[in-house]
Amino acid sequence: MANPSLPEQMYGVTGRSMPQRIALAASLAGCTALAWWLLFFGGAGLVGSWFGRNWRLGAFARRAALGAAFFIYFIRVLFTEFRFLKRGVSWSEVLTIAPWVLVIYAFIGLAGGTNGAPFAGMAITGAALFVLGSWMNSYAEHQRHVFKERPENRDRLYTQGLFRVVRHPNYFGDLISFTGLCLMAGRWYTGIVPLLMLCGFVFVNVPALDQHLAAHYGAAFEEYARKTRKLIPFFY
Repeated sequence: MANPSLPEQMYGVTGRSMPQRIALAASLAGCTALAWWLLFFGGAGLVGSWFGRNWRLGAFARRAALGAAFFIYFIRVLFTEFRFLKRGVSWSEVLTIAPWVLVIYAFIGLAGGTNGAPFAGMAITGAALFVLGSWMNSYAEHQRHVFKERPENRDRLYTQGLFRVVRHPNYFGDLISFTGLCLMAGRWYTGIVPLLMLCGFVFVNVPALDQHLAAHYGAAFEEYARKTRKLIPFFY
């Protein structure tokens, strides 16, 4: 039997796939607990001792902002998985998303949690970007959800709201929010996170989803694709 294509792996799952959703939720809950341990309960110091480092907890305001952001992202993903997402969730997604979030939470949690600089300037700007990106992602999903809930729209492509600006406003929102998260951490090297996300979206997620949408909606998607950018307004 031929191996399934990437769009089939990511978007070809039918049914509610509740075990996968629960497994992903539990994994992200564990990631959030780990981040809070690093930020508030001595985890950063212990991890530092494993590598011969004397890592001390940084400014409380920064740690509190990061802890809140990690929790907000967790809740937002839960709401998307159990409320907005119409398609099934594959085990390959679970085994990809959970480790990725684990690495991000640990990396940014350690970087920001041990930063003793005051939470000001760029960090506050980062918090604003995190809120903006989180809103953009969730609001885009909400708009599409409301549209799809109407029986007459069940098999129609949604192209209104934030989807009039770019084809994948939820991905764009994630780029903005994680860029903000890195600014909140206040360490320049955390910028590798949104850069890797951008590469993943450009070379994997967007092509796979566009291929799936083209196969499912045909001419309607082709017309929509001609009028809108893929990911970043006015640029790409």
